[in-house]
Amino acid sequence: MLQKFIFWLALLHLTSFANSQEIFSLKKTYESQVFIEGTDQFSIKKGMQLGLSSLLVTISGDSQIIKEKSITKMLDTPEKYINQYKLGTEDKQIYASFIFEGDLIRSYLSENELPLWLSNDNSVLSYLPCKEESNSIKSKEEYEKCNNLEKILTPLSAKRNSKIIYPLMDLMDINYLESLGSISAEKFMKRISRRYDLDAWLLCTIKDEFGLLLDSPKCFTSLGKQSSPSEALNYLLDRVNSKKSLIVDKKLKNKTSIRIIGITNLSFLEDVLSDLKSQVLVYGVSLEKVEGDKLDITLSHYGKSEDLKNLLNINDDFKGIDNSSREIISYKYNNS
Repeated sequence: MLQKFIFWLALLHLTSFANSQEIFSLKKTYESQVFIEGTDQFSIKKGMQLGLSSLLVTISGDSQIIKEKSITKMLDTPEKYINQYKLGTEDKQIYASFIFEGDLIRSYLSENELPLWLSNDNSVLSYLPCKEESNSIKSKEEYEKCNNLEKILTPLSAKRNSKIIYPLMDLMDINYLESLGSISAEKFMKRISRRYDLDAWLLCTIKDEFGLLLDSPKCFTSLGKQSSPSEALNYLLDRVNSKKSLIVDKKLKNKTSIRIIGITNLSFLEDVLSDLKSQVLVYGVSLEKVEGDKLDITLSHYGKSEDLKNLLNINDDFKGIDNSSREIISYKYNNS
């Protein structure tokens, strides 16, 4: 009788969403602050579009997503994805702060089979020769070009939820530079990227092979792309992120049984059911059995069972348990 009561009470709470998500693209809400030209509705809407565009790039992991027809249509009505906003001033400029609904954005991406970036672990090893040669910089123009490199790369990487990592340039790195740099800058970058255990790297220079100052900085990437700093970094992050992105295929539907261990009271039961329902692949949650601290649950979801398993594995609330001797996938719910 008690189990029946728990079952029906839990079903009433399935519409609530989990608040503890570590992955950026799985957060419940997002706050975006942008400067706007005025307080009229046209200026505010332009701010909404700017904030949503930037957010979509980060959530999808793809800088080119705003070129998609479905995204162009989405940006026509950005207010649909905002639950509140406020206006303020900073340094005599007007700003708007928008709160975007994560679930609504994810639903739109999945409906249009667009990617969702499922990682926060994204670091790029960057080497700027001019920064290491700062003592030898003689002209103001050269100094400004070198200084501007970091001003471009650092905020862009932060905007895309990634990190720029610079080599230590200790004795070991210097030895690699002296032995390999004169032969090939690419070989040097490949060598130190192994040292720092980072596959993605970026080499940006303000001079050509003859030591003459370039009109604009040029960057080389681990993927062979040569272009401006912002184009090179965006290109690199797009390709790296695509390896950790999920595209929800709504044409493929499945059911997967899982077992959750460590549920000791009704509050934890409500939390786990709510957390499972909030997963981007899941469209149905059915509680099949309650036994002690164990729950047997059937999840109706899009994609393969392996896709669902990978999604739960990156959620800090679910810790996978060795399933080699079990037919059912088991997890310990860490939120309890």
